[in-house]
Amino acid sequence: MDNTNKYQCTLKVFDDSLSPEKAEPMTVTVFGKSAGDVPHVTKVGSIIRLHRVQTSKYRKSYQINCDVGIKGAWLLFDPAIGVSPISESGKKHTFSPEEKSILSELRKFAKNYFTKNALKAITLKDAEKKHKDFDTICYVEDVKKKGASGKATVSDAHKTVKLDFSSNTKLPVAPEEVIRIRSANYTDKKLSLIHICRCRRIERCRSRWSPYH
Repeated sequence: MDNTNKYQCTLKVFDDSLSPEKAEPMTVTVFGKSAGDVPHVTKVGSIIRLHRVQTSKYRKSYQINCDVGIKGAWLLFDPAIGVSPISESGKKHTFSPEEKSILSELRKFAKNYFTKNALKAITLKDAEKKHKDFDTICYVEDVKKKGASGKATVSDAHKTVKLDFSSNTKLPVAPEEVIRIRSANYTDKKLSLIHICRCRRIERCRSRWSPYH
């Protein structure tokens, strides 16, 4: 592995070669020297093609490593449409008719798989009833920080609300990103949080709403 890498993206991947009833998703970690070297995945069900990877075993589980700094490469595809990648690590790529067929089959598999494996998180509308200690996934529309506090506007397909957080909370997202809020509270028509994270991992970030679907 290249020791000069400063960026990495960890994903959970699954395809029809793994049994949904028995197998866990496989971990893929992409390493790079710049933010552009690693994929920015905003949709669960996205499809990634990896070239020149290495496999390793950790605690009885295999994982895949792709180091862009030592000739590793990736293409990222939309989960629903298009045969051209939405982003890639290089400037040029080839894509054979056989790979187009694989892309189509993976999309069919993903649609069926995620229909049966929904995330156990509630909508912002349901948050009004639960009030405290729940998880939710939402879209960041706006972020403002002032002094010891900060405010964000977040939404899903059902509702738009305000999110309050202290200056001690490092909000790891920017507008137009998707976040998962853990152990949130809902009082006075506002969300408050204990922990927040950017949605990157498949098993944790199954969103059921637009704008990303």
